[in-house]
Amino acid sequence: MTVETRADARGRAHPRSPLHSRLQHSPFLRTPAKPLTLILLVEAFCVTCLVAANVKWPGDRADLVNLALLLGMSAVLAEGVDRVERLRRYLSATTEVFVNPASVWFVAGAIVLPVGFAATLAGLVGLHTIVRVARHQAAPIYRTFYTAAVDVVATSVAALAFTLVSDGHARDLTDGSTALGVLAAIGLYWAVNISLIYAVMWLVRRPERFRDICVGIDEELLEVATLCLGAGLAITILDAPALAPLVLIVMVVLRRSALVRQLQEQATRDPRTGLLNAGAWRQEAEQELARSVRSGGDVSLLMIDLDHFKALNDARGHQAGDRALKAVADCLTETLRGYDAVGRYGGEEFAALLVDADELTGEAVAERVCAKIREMELPDGVCVTASIGVATGRASRTDLDTLVSRADAALYVAKNQGRDRVRAAHGAAVHALD
Repeated sequence: MTVETRADARGRAHPRSPLHSRLQHSPFLRTPAKPLTLILLVEAFCVTCLVAANVKWPGDRADLVNLALLLGMSAVLAEGVDRVERLRRYLSATTEVFVNPASVWFVAGAIVLPVGFAATLAGLVGLHTIVRVARHQAAPIYRTFYTAAVDVVATSVAALAFTLVSDGHARDLTDGSTALGVLAAIGLYWAVNISLIYAVMWLVRRPERFRDICVGIDEELLEVATLCLGAGLAITILDAPALAPLVLIVMVVLRRSALVRQLQEQATRDPRTGLLNAGAWRQEAEQELARSVRSGGDVSLLMIDLDHFKALNDARGHQAGDRALKAVADCLTETLRGYDAVGRYGGEEFAALLVDADELTGEAVAERVCAKIREMELPDGVCVTASIGVATGRASRTDLDTLVSRADAALYVAKNQGRDRVRAAHGAAVHALD
């Protein structure tokens, strides 16, 4: 066992305290100034919301019962799906933004509780989350504190909006102003929450594109479903509180369904590029080919291989290589049609099956892809090019293996003739396009 030391002005070593070492290496203190400022401002505003809301809009005994009901259901669900949520985070190791299942309680609290109790609900649920995260060491605590603060602020805004729009928590849910208040609560909670979460992520990571920090469409739909379920829970609490615990069953099913979908996604997606992996691409390509057989159309197969990729890895490191792979994958996604089967075939090679694409179309698309890759601007002045082999055939007269073999032969010719070019296979021959 050793003790870390530091030297004074005369070069004498002094023991460095464990507390000093922990502070020096704290992720919170190493956070850049701008996101750190935002974090501290949001957390200060969270405390202000808690105090001001309870002074201005306190609750009564009936509200206390509803608060206890929502807190109890929140604790039961959090502990019940804890393993599911931890597994979802593990499977999304590269993602730092997640859908919060607790939003169902926050929206319900914004509707059935006064503003003060709604803010208190979010604060207590946040404390429970902090305890759980600390117990499992699932994430840096300061991130969980920030998320809890955002939840308090978003819930306070949603509850205030419902109170103002529905004229003081009207209990008649058939009233037009109350329905409008529910929509306002859902919309403002979502807007405030997502704005503050994405703002700090943008300041921390400084991505080239905003979508790089966004969750997928499936996660967004899950969030919307959770918020709408919160509104349904509020109606149940007001009209038939004994049935409210049934929402727990729905929430468990939602979270487990999300996990199953994520497992399926992990099984079919290449982790570095986000494209289909080789096995999933072949399966989708076979399905597209079968559909083209029924329609009687032509199909074109593009085999795309990055030039001198090993030299890039050796000179710039594997991280630069991974960035190049991701950039090419994004280029293919943006350039090709949404229903074309695109995947990472292996190593630095990609494959794309274009349906309803004759020879001229397939070759034109290949030339466009080749040019787009050549024009990409990567960090640190890295440039990449690609060689592309194209094979076209009538879907009813060919199979996937034949197309792959012919496109591979064309790709080999493109490599031998200088790279950064397209070669097409017409029948048994390979023809130049330039």
